Amino acid sequence: MKKLFLFLILIQFFSTFNFAGVPRPLPVQFDYDGDGRADLSVFRPSNGVWYILTSFYGSFTVVQFGMNGDKPVPADYEGNEKTNIAVFRPNEGVWYIRNNEGGFAAIPFGLADDIPVPADYDGDGRAEIAVFRPSNGMWYIYNLANNQVSYFRFGLEGDIPVPADYDGDRKTDIAVFRDGVWYQQRSRDGFTAVKFGLAGDKPVPSYYDSLDIKADLAVFRPSDRVWYALRSTGGFTAMQFGLSADKPIPTDYDGDGKTDFAVYRNGIWYIQRSNLGFISFEFGNETDIPTPNSFVR
Repeated sequence: MKKLFLFLILIQFFSTFNFAGVPRPLPVQFDYDGDGRADLSVFRPSNGVWYILTSFYGSFTVVQFGMNGDKPVPADYEGNEKTNIAVFRPNEGVWYIRNNEGGFAAIPFGLADDIPVPADYDGDGRAEIAVFRPSNGMWYIYNLANNQVSYFRFGLEGDIPVPADYDGDRKTDIAVFRDGVWYQQRSRDGFTAVKFGLAGDKPVPSYYDSLDIKADLAVFRPSDRVWYALRSTGGFTAMQFGLSADKPIPTDYDGDGKTDFAVYRNGIWYIQRSNLGFISFEFGNETDIPTPNSFVR
């Protein structure tokens, strides 16, 4: 019995850490082909088409999925480390999720004024459908694996939802950004409030250092065009990158486990890759929604 118990503990350890004792990297967001690097991808509201260029020099994909007025909500809903094309249709309160192997699901969940916040809240490796309802400060989460719905009151009207895994247990934490203060209900470490940023900043929490799997606090400040990040292991950093009207599109474009500073401007992607340096790439048009900007508010 003791040997079995030790074996189970070791399995749990190595599922989170590699043999060097370093946390295993989290699946990359906005990675539609599953190669560990975010892809260039836009949703064009005017025709409901998704245009995807996988990992810069890969295949070009065009997918008709959605319509004008839909909100893109790409995430890994199947748990195969590939981002699914998906939209939330506010006037219907329905989520449309395209399966990677074909077909789609239509799931009623939410109201027109809800803010979609899909993420992996239970740590099972697949995103849950979720919304934040500003009118009552409630979070509603629908688990696709067991069809269970959970709900939590956390936040006020006017708050910006900023869910991410802040304590490194591989479960997304419920959190909001309010006038420069981050309020977090962490799944393992409990409640915390941290002052970082100003009113008017765009919160862009992500994984800006690769030494752990804790999401870092970060903001893009349009007024001075500076990114400010409070990294969980690397400490504070600031970098001027972009223009005031740019759309922040941070994610891991070079596959090194670190989120890259990046902006989208009139169809051009400007990316400061942490491992491979700066690159700019024309892909999309002025009215397109770059999918890494889907949850930046």
